[in-house]
Amino acid sequence: KAARGDAPAYAAPGFDDRGWASLAVPGEWETAFGDYDGFGWYRRAVTLPTEVGDAPVGIALAVVGDAFEVYWNGVKVGGRGRFPPDFTEAVQGALFLVPPAALAVRPGGPHVVAVRVYNDYAYGGLMGPVTVGPYETLAQRSSPRDVVIGGLVSFFLAIGVYHLVFWARRRQARENLYFAAVILAISLYGATFSATVGEAVVEWVNPYRVGLMALLAGGPFFVRLVYALFDLRHGRRERGVAALFAGAVALAALTPLGVLAELNEWIDAGLAVGMLALVVRAGRAASPHRPHARTLMLGTGAFALTFVYDLASEYGFVPVAVLLPGVPSAFWIGFLVFVVAVGIATAGTWALTEVTALVDPLTELSRRHVLDDALRREADRLRRAGGSMALAMVDLDYLKQINDAHGHRVGDEVLARVGRLLRTTARNVDLPARFGGDEFAVLLYDTGLEGATAFAERFRAHLRELRVPLPGGGAVPLSASIGVAVATDLVDPDALMEAADQALYRAKSEGRDRIVGVRVGEAPAGAPAPRERKRG
Repeated sequence: KAARGDAPAYAAPGFDDRGWASLAVPGEWETAFGDYDGFGWYRRAVTLPTEVGDAPVGIALAVVGDAFEVYWNGVKVGGRGRFPPDFTEAVQGALFLVPPAALAVRPGGPHVVAVRVYNDYAYGGLMGPVTVGPYETLAQRSSPRDVVIGGLVSFFLAIGVYHLVFWARRRQARENLYFAAVILAISLYGATFSATVGEAVVEWVNPYRVGLMALLAGGPFFVRLVYALFDLRHGRRERGVAALFAGAVALAALTPLGVLAELNEWIDAGLAVGMLALVVRAGRAASPHRPHARTLMLGTGAFALTFVYDLASEYGFVPVAVLLPGVPSAFWIGFLVFVVAVGIATAGTWALTEVTALVDPLTELSRRHVLDDALRREADRLRRAGGSMALAMVDLDYLKQINDAHGHRVGDEVLARVGRLLRTTARNVDLPARFGGDEFAVLLYDTGLEGATAFAERFRAHLRELRVPLPGGGAVPLSASIGVAVATDLVDPDALMEAADQALYRAKSEGRDRIVGVRVGEAPAGAPAPRERKRG
């Protein structure tokens, strides 16, 4: 039985409630009372089963909207929240121990349970089940909601803090900052669904208001994150969206709860439409050739769709999804997929950035500065232990003419294939590198002049057999000029590079497609003055 209004007599076990309406529990009282905010009472006669015996009796309420008190045979056994004039909502239900004095009012039963509820906005009444039984049994059946939400929030917070610290050390990684902000906002939003957190803050601020503000505050960062991940241009329209979110946060902070609840449907609809539009925008821009494009689309789509699904279930369009114990929501699974997907993408982007700093992406050979470092380290080792090392400088013949005649796409394909050929021709211990433009270098460890020249001959022979196909048919013939320099024991890396450079210049000046070898300190006969090196 249930009725609107408020009177102390409604708690008395002998009160005549035959004129009250029957109301299903669990369920919102709006199904019987319409759009009603204020006080309401529930009453129910309870007969305890014989197996309860002398065990302590408990009464558990799952979800109540909003502040409530529980009476057993007219004796108050507990409550949550506060009634007007200092109204604060209860957030979640609770488990109460029925005192022996309340049971003694009607020793043989039936007992009367009465619940006084005050609702200020949105949905009111006993929206979750009410259970009576042995207190210990009810305590063991308590919802794992807080544990599940606490675990999720802790996990997300750890990831958010990690990405925030990563951004602090690498300020150019803006996507990590946006990702951290989104995670921290969603974590705060999720924490407000915990009864423990709600009861801790409800004395000062309404948890619903805090959660809504956190969700809205994360909106601009989510937009910036998606735009950064999919390389979308952030312009005037997106700045306008950020301004709208800022206004919505201010609205959520200052608007009375009752009015805010009335606007909730519009806020939810705006968020749902905005998220779906953003996913569509990202999907159109996502290139199948972009690293992690599919992973990002999966994560972003899962986040948006589960968010929209939960909003639809809130308004009765689809069934409520219970994918986690005690948590009637699909949102958390979608957000978990999103976090994992973005984590993979940002880690991959960082790794690609690090690799690109060391490896030339076109030829997949080491960059010039990696070769310079290796030369210095090997020279230091040879000074201590003795031995020899060689440096082969390779310059492709007539690459400029190939670019002019067939286009830079063909020229790039030539460079890429030459890079692969150098990797396969050199030993695993050697270091091939792109020196700059059409010029390559190979550091040959523990190699004398005879071995270095043999390597150069093998590469030159394979290069003659290499054919890069042309779009209109035919292939590009290739050749290279190679200068080889060898140094022993007290090696000066600059002198080794200069000797290899002079040998290469002689090979080119004598007609190209040939090899010139020299030991450091022995200039090739007729060698010209040193030339200025290319920088790459």
